[in-house]
Amino acid sequence: MAEYDAPRAGPAGKLFRAGFHALSALRGARAFHPNGLLLKGELHALRRDEIALPPEPVAVTVRMSKGAGLPGRMPDALGLAIRIPGADGDPWDLTLTTSAGRVLPRPARAWTSGRYSSLLPYRTNGELVWLSARAETPRRAEASLDALRRLVTEGPVTYLVETVRAGGHRQPCATLTLHKVDEDASRPAFDPMVNAPPGWEPRPRWLTGLRERAYEGSREGH
Repeated sequence: MAEYDAPRAGPAGKLFRAGFHALSALRGARAFHPNGLLLKGELHALRRDEIALPPEPVAVTVRMSKGAGLPGRMPDALGLAIRIPGADGDPWDLTLTTSAGRVLPRPARAWTSGRYSSLLPYRTNGELVWLSARAETPRRAEASLDALRRLVTEGPVTYLVETVRAGGHRQPCATLTLHKVDEDASRPAFDPMVNAPPGWEPRPRWLTGLRERAYEGSREGH
């Protein structure tokens, strides 16, 4: 996979990087989504004409997290990050957040309510496409990590992953099943800009540049 060359975003990018570096160092954790749970899961492609997902069900690493790190069951912008092994050996990272519509993060009261969105679109085949997910498991788990742990321990939790066009048209592309808390795994640094699916370019470039500078500052500060 070609290395993603994020625009440097000039002075604003430097400020973002320094600000998130300081916040991460102060917290002793990631600047955003500091509290999370690693899970073992399986991704099963429903179609491959839009995004070249592995043709067979594949084991994936998933991290679900609270965006602001608010304690207990307090509503928060909840995160769903998925690392997919690529055919060429490079991983793909998809990061979604509970949202209002496609582009605005929204605090959620439960891990299994509402929709998750990539917030920023990808450009592929000449058009903008978002990624989205929603729970298909009827069981509810309030927005605490303890509740999420119990939910997954009690049985598999399934999400439907969709592509979303600018006009709002949704198309299912995969199912994601979470089946085990992964207590012993190393903590991967999910990066949807660097580890984007082949042929999918994060957009808009100026905003992805700022976002990548924020990721860099957060990683360095932590």
